[in-house]
Amino acid sequence: MDGLDRRRLLGLLTGVGVAGMTGGLAGCSTADTPAERGGVSIGLLVPATGANKEVGADLELGFKLYLDLHGGKLGGRPVRVETADEGESAESGAAALASLHQAEVLAVVGVANPELLPAVRDRVEEAKVPLLAAYAAPAAMPSAPFIWRTSYLSDEPARAIAHYLRRRLGNGTGRVSLITIPGAAGTELMLGFTGVYGGGAQEPVVVKSDIGPAAAEYATYATRIAGRKPKAVFCNLPGSHVVAFMAALADEGLRPGRDVEVYAPGGIAEGAAIDELGDGARGLFTAMYYSTDLSNRTNQAFSSEYRTRFQRSPSAFSVAAYDAAAVLDQALAQARDDTVSAQ
Repeated sequence: MDGLDRRRLLGLLTGVGVAGMTGGLAGCSTADTPAERGGVSIGLLVPATGANKEVGADLELGFKLYLDLHGGKLGGRPVRVETADEGESAESGAAALASLHQAEVLAVVGVANPELLPAVRDRVEEAKVPLLAAYAAPAAMPSAPFIWRTSYLSDEPARAIAHYLRRRLGNGTGRVSLITIPGAAGTELMLGFTGVYGGGAQEPVVVKSDIGPAAAEYATYATRIAGRKPKAVFCNLPGSHVVAFMAALADEGLRPGRDVEVYAPGGIAEGAAIDELGDGARGLFTAMYYSTDLSNRTNQAFSSEYRTRFQRSPSAFSVAAYDAAAVLDQALAQARDDTVSAQ
């Protein structure tokens, strides 16, 4: 397990998820299993409160959609879902995970706080209860046999944008300014970008931790960036701050979409967040591994079904949770005994 590259694992899991999705939307079982087998309990670790509440809702809806399309079963086994509120801190998430372990769930799906995974890694390995992470996972976290990811690594959006800009801006020589909030996730994004882009990537500007979502708060930072005369800007800021930052750039003569291109990780525009950004985000470009308008029959059917049932568009997080259910479906289908263990 430790020798298998994580990106290969991500590709393998995604392939299983697509297979499961196709079967689910066609109304078919994903494996040849008996009509009724012993029931199983699956934990859903998602935030019902705090800053990641909307992500938690997307995770929960994606997981439950897969169950609904499969008659409430995974691998032919009736499923009982135990839900725990992850909250918004690593401490509250660890406590919620402990409650799911106490409930003796067979596996856990969710986690909207990337900082939670490293914090509970040893606990998961000791409990030997599989955890399928359906949100950004830290790229630097050591491999763990009982932690799987159906989403993405935290530095991948930055790496994707850096590859794109290298092709457009002189093979990495064009000046690109970087700005980020403090923290491990921001550091990984900045390192991911600079590691791919090359010498044209300037030293990241780190904003103060208590900065507010107003253009005036970002005026000083916009002035510093304008003085560097960049061709593009890569920013890692909270979604509620991005429009304020772009307005501050415009005040300095760097109008996004005209004088400078602004890029950001796609997570800030997922789900309901795109509506919160509004017209002020015009000129902002993002990178993400999923889009609701991907042009293939499976996704068109999935998106239509999701909108019909929940009156909202699916996000990348909805799909990752749906894929996590598909992975469990495949795994449980291969467990031929009437009773199965987490191991």
